[in-house]
Amino acid sequence: MFVYQEKWWIMIIKPLKVSELNNYIRKILYSNPILNNVTVMGEVRDLRKSKFGYQYFSLSDENSIINCVCFDPDVEIPEDKITIVKGKVETYDKRSVYQLIVQEVSEISEGVESKYLKELKAKLEKKGYFDPSRKKPLPTFPKKIGIITSIEGAVIEDIKRVYNECNVGMDILFYNAFVQGRTAVFNIVSGIKYFNEVNQCDIIILARGGGSKVDLETFNDEILADTIFKSRVPILTGIGHGTDLSVADMTADREVQTPTAAAELTIRGYNSLIGALPAYREQLNDRFMEFSSRKLYYVNLQKERLKFLNTRHFIERRQDQVTAKITNISSHYLKYINDKKYELSQLQLDLIQNDYKEICDKGFIFIRNAEGHLVKNLNSLKPDDKVSLENMQSIANAIITNVGDKNEKSNL
Repeated sequence: MFVYQEKWWIMIIKPLKVSELNNYIRKILYSNPILNNVTVMGEVRDLRKSKFGYQYFSLSDENSIINCVCFDPDVEIPEDKITIVKGKVETYDKRSVYQLIVQEVSEISEGVESKYLKELKAKLEKKGYFDPSRKKPLPTFPKKIGIITSIEGAVIEDIKRVYNECNVGMDILFYNAFVQGRTAVFNIVSGIKYFNEVNQCDIIILARGGGSKVDLETFNDEILADTIFKSRVPILTGIGHGTDLSVADMTADREVQTPTAAAELTIRGYNSLIGALPAYREQLNDRFMEFSSRKLYYVNLQKERLKFLNTRHFIERRQDQVTAKITNISSHYLKYINDKKYELSQLQLDLIQNDYKEICDKGFIFIRNAEGHLVKNLNSLKPDDKVSLENMQSIANAIITNVGDKNEKSNL
């Protein structure tokens, strides 16, 4: 309840609804002659157009930012330029925010951020950061993959889905980092150093699920570019940048547009190998049939030659030779088939034994220690150690209370 007191009288006003408050604020804005015809100077950022031709952008200076909209599709908005706009301030009731309705636009000069980015790219290019010949090749069959991203949101789930579908038993390590904001650069730099020096991986993925140009400014940082360039481990970016490449994308050893595409790229070798198994099996069968046909033709040819011989003894001797050759050929056939069947069974056994889903379906779970490594011996654990229990559907965290011989009585 609002209470207004002036000298000798009190006016009591009932609580306002949200819509009533917004209407009151709108009336104040509409009644202000300055806000109904205001001229503002700032840098145009994050320009985007709707399907109706409306142009949405923000106008910023070194301290503040204001959202703007221009409903005239014919008005040219110069992105990343210092610009003077003229219009009126209105409220958007659904979100209780105010914005500038732009009616006129005039460009002054190139924007600060745009100028900085051009100068930074020119500097890094001169230092050889973008040179294709200095980029490291990505491993075809990585065993350990380090992923730097925020553990909040859909990005991490998309990446997990890709690796779960592959099921080749790789170690996937996540480093939680902010991917926008003031501290994001230092978080990402720390993650790259971690996977280089503390827990070295075969490849590092730097992932973010897209965003506006302002949101992606973190990846246009010189310190981050230096760290990427100096990394001993190949770095793959999947930042969701659309068509504009960031400095991080240009410095990385390889870039793709989305985190999902980055994860898929790291397992392309495994997928190719698995996909080739049916072709190898068919090729082996074709070669065996060709070998059998060639030998059978030879046997039949020898039989035809025997028809021209009149001596019974010679014929019998030749028949014995043919029988011996058939036996010898059959023996070689069987050995050849058995050897190839054994090789195929070993390949299939290896695939089955390393099938993450099959292991989990039998009720087994995987235990990882605080560093994300698989625990293969329970005696390596100590009380108060933190572990995670994983299967195909879930993950649970636990703390070890006791480790001992399973035949001894547990002291829980």
